Amino acid sequence: MNKKNAIGHLLALTTITIWSSTFILSKVVLEQLSPLQVLGIRYALALVFLSLLHPRFGKPKRWSEELFFLLSGVGLAAYFVCENSALQRTYSSNVSLIVATIPLMTGILSMAVYKTPFLNRKSLAGFAAAYGGVFLVILNGRRFAGIEPMGDFLALLAALLFAVYTLTMQRIQEGHHLIALTRKVFAYGFFFLLGMMLCTGESLDDVRFSGQLVASLLFLGIVASSLAFLMWNRAIQCIGSVKVNQYIYLVPVVTTVFAALFLKERITLYTVAGAGLILSGLYISEKAQGELAGR
Repeated sequence: MNKKNAIGHLLALTTITIWSSTFILSKVVLEQLSPLQVLGIRYALALVFLSLLHPRFGKPKRWSEELFFLLSGVGLAAYFVCENSALQRTYSSNVSLIVATIPLMTGILSMAVYKTPFLNRKSLAGFAAAYGGVFLVILNGRRFAGIEPMGDFLALLAALLFAVYTLTMQRIQEGHHLIALTRKVFAYGFFFLLGMMLCTGESLDDVRFSGQLVASLLFLGIVASSLAFLMWNRAIQCIGSVKVNQYIYLVPVVTTVFAALFLKERITLYTVAGAGLILSGLYISEKAQGELAGR
């Protein structure tokens, strides 16, 4: 493994570790704020921090490229809206398990859009196993009061949106400063969220900001958004979107353990079986990609 690949894998692993904690933290914050309020603050903090890191603003190079920035920004913001809405309706472990199917969605979309080799018998088996696991996770949620299956379906939609974000980012990586690129994506996402807040009439007037809430929002806005997405986008530059997204399969393992420890969420046979199928499916799919790539 060369230095560039090693850096890419290290950045992806670090980012995934940070993001694993956000499922727990976001679920706590969402007890006091709505998804749009959380994301509006999170994006505003990220934009300020990124602008301080790189206080240079350039004109758009090509309007066709600007369209991809817009799609990336809106796709990422919509992903967060769906994910946070899912966290209000189902277990954080359920959301993390379903979101872990992002690599499969990325591979399928990459095959459809960029003609990337993806499908063979192994990858189809991996796909079937992973989404069989998703079915068990959703079925598990139906057994407990206060858990809405809609939360699981929102998590599935979030996974699709993140796959779209990753692939559109791959189209606009070259020729841009990494911080400026990330800031522009967040700027489009912020205006999308602002528009949603205006349409729904949500504001921050009635929010009581405690020290714990402020600290949580700072972590989500600066560490989990700004720094994590800088590392994620750099990892994509180093090793490509499909390989980077394979690291997402680690998220549910860490999140499920944290959820049981800190949120007292139930780990049932359905959860364990679903997690086993999802992770096995992702592993099989990754092996299939290695064969297709000749590794």
